[in-house]
Parts: sequence; structure tokens; C-alpha cells
Amino acid sequence: MGYAEKHGKGYRARWRDPLGNLQSMSGFPTKRTAEVYANDQEADVRASRYLDPRAGQMPVNDWIDTWYASLDLELSTMEQYRYFLETCVRPFFVGRTLASLTPEEINVWERDLVKVYGYAPSTARGARARLVSALEAAVPSKIARNPALRPRAKGKRADRRIARVMERRRTYATPLEILLVAERVGLLAGQGAFVQTIFHAWTGARWSEGVGFDPACYHGTTIDIDWKLYELNGRFYRGRPKDGSIRTIDVPPFLQFLLDRHLKDQPTLRCKCKKDMPAPYCSGREYVFLGPEGGHMRRSSWSRRVLRPAADGAYPGQPKKGVPSRPVMANLSVGWPGAPIPKVSRGPDGVFEVPAFRGFQPHGSRSRAAGVNSRSPRAQLVAYAVEQGARLKDLEGVSREVLLDRYVRTAYVAQDAPVVAWRPILSGLVNHESRHSQETWMSEDGVPVVMRDDRSGHTGSGHVRERYEHPTDVMRELVVTTQQQRWEAALMQRAAMERHWSLEAGTPGSALPLLDESLAPFRESVAPIRPLRLRSRPQPMRDRRSAAGL
Repeated sequence: MGYAEKHGKGYRARWRDPLGNLQSMSGFPTKRTAEVYANDQEADVRASRYLDPRAGQMPVNDWIDTWYASLDLELSTMEQYRYFLETCVRPFFVGRTLASLTPEEINVWERDLVKVYGYAPSTARGARARLVSALEAAVPSKIARNPALRPRAKGKRADRRIARVMERRRTYATPLEILLVAERVGLLAGQGAFVQTIFHAWTGARWSEGVGFDPACYHGTTIDIDWKLYELNGRFYRGRPKDGSIRTIDVPPFLQFLLDRHLKDQPTLRCKCKKDMPAPYCSGREYVFLGPEGGHMRRSSWSRRVLRPAADGAYPGQPKKGVPSRPVMANLSVGWPGAPIPKVSRGPDGVFEVPAFRGFQPHGSRSRAAGVNSRSPRAQLVAYAVEQGARLKDLEGVSREVLLDRYVRTAYVAQDAPVVAWRPILSGLVNHESRHSQETWMSEDGVPVVMRDDRSGHTGSGHVRERYEHPTDVMRELVVTTQQQRWEAALMQRAAMERHWSLEAGTPGSALPLLDESLAPFRESVAPIRPLRLRSRPQPMRDRRSAAGL
């Protein structure tokens, strides 16, 4: 039995904890209230729900440090947790104890993160989720219940409904749209980027899995998705795929052809990461997909410089820096949809002007590779002309302007070349939507769920039936066949559009050599098409596409 005893001007309660140690709590005005409290504590001990009243006096930030140090998660996940805790949690709970937190004030804190401090709603939700995890680990050793848990069916019903609708509206791309975007990607970043875009869409591989694609994992008809390469604090670390989803995917014939050509044409497969980087960071290995300079492609740079211009038809602006978005202009002298013009500036009247320099000829870029341009001194131009086979004696007395016209400017595109501005194909397309597209295509093709989960690296819903269903060779053949058919149908549609473009603009062929080669068998088998018309009413779930897709 608990009891009370005189302590100063009041009373204190005395009881024994589960280990038999005598505990106390002072500050009670009467003997009766102290006895009731002591008896309640011993009743909790007998019911195995006893909680040390002093445990909840631990500062919130001290507990967060203890909890975070105990985690053993992916490096990228740990970095994400650290960001939420350091920026959105710790500064707001300085000096607070675990027992002092209430659900009401945590709701106000989450709301103020958005309305007062300007964080995105998704950031506020992420910060609360991390706080929930930290406080949940303190139950029941420090606090009786988690004050950060959000009760079910609380909050604005409209917000929850809108969130569900917006999630369903996440777009996917058709094979033709992926092909058109990939063609532009190839013109912006090279044929390797074209192959990588097709690879992601037709395999459903995550971005990190494509960047970390090891040549040793490519076996022609199959690919082992065993590794990923992920960005962290300006470096790349090599690890297993998300949630340990290593898997083997089957490769349709067309993708095998593209990968073989890509590997053959690559000058090097070894990245330029420093060899002394500690594990698990990349220290220089071979990868199937690398950037133009042999480095790894960063997701943010890829999105800003390549994917957004290809899908949206415009380079994204930077509002905080006062930089407006600008359209992608391309010259059609090299084929459709044209080679992007490097620099397009806005004139005084706000209209974008086409510069006099409209890029290099498809096979005239040797001067650029040699470092020779219109600003090069005469001695450097003479040295370059000798490399091209000219005799030094014949160059005596030749002016710098003549050397530029003869050996440099011949590599430029003519100033009267036809120029177009790219229209949007699928505005707002992001890398992850390639996985949405692949999953949707397989669903339309009747591929069983167990095969789709196996290809995408999903764990499934946990239904008991999944224990008894397994991917079979018949299912794998269905995937390969339907994926090949979708590729050929996209090429057929692209060839039909090309015929229309040649009638309108007189520009046959693709400006991307690898795609132009793939289109060749389909050009003679397409039927004439009627002029494309804009839809009078956009499709409700696909309203981000342009009607013509040009």
C-alpha cells in the first residue's frame, strides 16, 4: 500500500516501483491527495502499466538526439530525417519536456509551419511524421501515449478528399509520348540520354537504379536490378535498391538493340568519381549511363536542363532569382523536331529573339571539340587548319577572318535555317511517372499482378493468394511481347506524324540518328493521315498534354 508523509509545508506520496525501490512525489496540499496518488501508482505497478513520473521530464531535443542515434536506416533516409528534425522540429521545442507536449499544440505547430513560416504542406506533414516516430519510441518508457499521433478521421474532410483526387490524377504517359519526349531528351543531352529515357519507361526502373546500372548486370535478354546510385550531400553512394527490391527483368528485343548500340558507342563506361572516396560512396566504377563529361547525372540538373525542356517545351525559370522561363527553339535544317539552339534571349519588348548563331552542323562539331571558335586568335586557327590537312606555307598571309570562314564557320548552321519553338508534349512530367506508365501499360495488357509486382520490385498487398502465385515463363513472355508491340506501335505513330511534318515543313527524318535508324522500317508502311486537329475539349485526366504532341 502507498502512503503519505509530512514534507515541508505539505505532504509527499511514497510507493514502491516494479523493482521494489521506494519512490516519492512531493507537492501535495493534503495527506489524502498524497495517499490517493501513491495508491494509484501501486495499482499501475500491479497492472503492469507503471510509468516513472520523472521519466517524462526529459527534454524533447535530448530525446530526439538519443532516438536518432539509435536508428539504422539508409543513408538517404537518415539525411531526410535529419533535415526535418533540424529545420522543423528542434527549433520549435527548445526547453520543452516530453510530458509537457499536448496534441493541441502539436496541431498548431504543424499548421503554423505552413501558414506562418512558409513551408510546403508536404514538408509540414513530413516533419510531423518524424515527430510521431520519435515520440512513439518514448512510449511507454517515458510517456504514456504519443501526443503527436493524428486521430483518425480528424481534420478537414475537404482536404482529405482533395488529396485522394489529386493522387488519382497523377499522370502517366503513352508509349508515343515517351518516345517523343525521349527524342527531345536525346537532342538536348545526347543519344545515351535517349536510351536511358526509353530504358526507364520500358522497364519501370527507378531513377537511382538507372544511374547505378552496372554493365555486369546486363545479360542481353535480362537485366539484374541489383544496385542503385543515390545522391547525398553532393556525392553518390552505392547501395541496394529501395526496400531491398533486387530483381531480374526481361528485356524486349528493341531495348536490347538500343542498349547494345549505346554500350558500343560509349567512349568510356568508368565514372570520374575520386578513387579515395570511402565506402559506400562511389569511388570510380563502370556504369551503363553516364553524363556527357563522364560524371553521374544529378536528378535536379537532369530535370532542369533536360526533362523539363523536353516535356514542357521550355526551360524552367527561377522566380527567386528573377530569371523567367524561356522557350526551346530549334533549327529544322537537321531534321525534326530540330536541334536546340544554345542561347535564346528576351528582347527589350519582351519577345524572345532567335540569335544569329544557331548551333553546329550535325557533323561539323570538330572545331568545337578542338576548342576553336570565333574568338580564337589567328595562331590557334592556323594550328587547327594544319590539323585539318592544310599546309602551313599556304596559310601565310591569310587573314584571321578568312581562316574563320574557311575552317570554323563552315561548321555553323546557316543563319537563314528554319526555326521552331517546341510545344509541350506532357507538361509537368517527372522521372517517377515512368514507373506509373510501365505499371499502367502492363495492366492494360493483362499482365498478372504477381508478374507486375515482380518486374516493378513491389512487395504486393500481402494477400494470401500472393503466396501461391509465382511469375512463370508464360507471364514473362507476355511482358516481352506486349512491350515490343508497344514500342513498334509508337514507332508507327511517330512515322505517321513524320509524314505529316514533311508535308507541312518539308523536314523529313529525325534529327536523332539512332531513332532515325529505328524509324526506317516503318516509314513505308504508314498510311496517309489527316491534318491534326486540336481537341475542342481536353480529356479530364490527361489535360496536361498538348493535342498535337509536337
